[in-house]
Amino acid sequence: MKTKIFLSVLLFLIMNALMLAQSDYETLQNFKSQYKQIEESIKNVSSVDECTIISEKINNLKSDFAGNKTFLNKTLYPENFESAFVKIENALESKKTDLGQISTLTTQVGTLQTQVTQLNQKNEELIKQINELMVKSEKDQTTISELKRLVAQLRGNINKRDILVRDLVDSLLVEFIKSPQNLSQKESQAIMSKVNKANLFYNIKRTIADNIQFTKVTQMTTDDLSQMKKQYTDFDKVWKQIGPRLSSVYLNKKQKKSEIAQIDSLFIQWNDQIDGGIWRSINNLFTSKNINLIPFNNANQFVDNVSAFINDEIKNLGVKSKNESKDIFYTFTDSVYYKTFVKKWFPVLIENNMMTQSQKDIIDAKIEIWKKEATSSFSYWVYIIAIAIIFLVVAYIFQRTKKKSIKAE
Repeated sequence: MKTKIFLSVLLFLIMNALMLAQSDYETLQNFKSQYKQIEESIKNVSSVDECTIISEKINNLKSDFAGNKTFLNKTLYPENFESAFVKIENALESKKTDLGQISTLTTQVGTLQTQVTQLNQKNEELIKQINELMVKSEKDQTTISELKRLVAQLRGNINKRDILVRDLVDSLLVEFIKSPQNLSQKESQAIMSKVNKANLFYNIKRTIADNIQFTKVTQMTTDDLSQMKKQYTDFDKVWKQIGPRLSSVYLNKKQKKSEIAQIDSLFIQWNDQIDGGIWRSINNLFTSKNINLIPFNNANQFVDNVSAFINDEIKNLGVKSKNESKDIFYTFTDSVYYKTFVKKWFPVLIENNMMTQSQKDIIDAKIEIWKKEATSSFSYWVYIIAIAIIFLVVAYIFQRTKKKSIKAE
């Protein structure tokens, strides 16, 4: 009878421990789910008023889980309760700044040609409409949709203007090709006249500056960034052909020589901004799934930081709960790396010489090691728990039998 009571108590304790573990797991998953929803909301926000609503959600989440702070500090590795909220609060503030900047985004151009002037007028009207929508105290779904439409139209106009400016550069390149390497005074004057009449330097600088600004304030997809990278590559290639020739034409004009140097610098900034946007988007891809890699700005850093993350996860097998380790492994591999990064981002990186196949192979090999360690660890802990329970039961039965034998003697 006592044996049955003890077994019942033991079973109750085991069940209670399992229920407590399940409760902790549900608390963690609930927090992560709400946290992720807020992160997605920040990425997709389109107005300052929406930012205010999201800020209230952040405060509510912080308040709701304040009682679980100690538990979350242990389970939100490598983040903790406070740093997790600092992270999304900073992201929200950054988005507010971006939304404020878009109202000042302009696409003024000179008198390059009639089409550019027309686009300039249209873009000014778009900016005015965007400003009017941005300052509205309340925004319904219709207003938000209209704002998105206007921003998309502005982007289209910028692309059209960029093409027109590049066409002008192309036409000057043809002019240089027809002319001898060493231009006469008359030929130089003719080219300078065309450059000045088209306001070429201003329009090139304005084109690059607008693209840099637009990349900063606009959430862009893989296709958007890939297209902008191609646009930069084509434009930069033409400028590298015409820039040195223009320098020789304006050899004695210090101001114009300075402008050419500024354009060279802007091309570097434009490329850096696109590359930075691509790597930020890849970083956000992982953080949106609570995979908190150390930020990276190039392929070498990406490989190193992913490798370091995997090494840490392998070291923490058995330290973290089995369920948490499994969640991190399958989220990283199935939900992020193979599903999105390899399929969508890696082709863009390869195409633009931003990452190599051998660098990807290093990460793939790391994942295979992680998979072997994690799989064996998951099985190992199930085996250990089962053995421990059996050992306790057998030990108890043996002890009871021994006591009965002593009493009988």
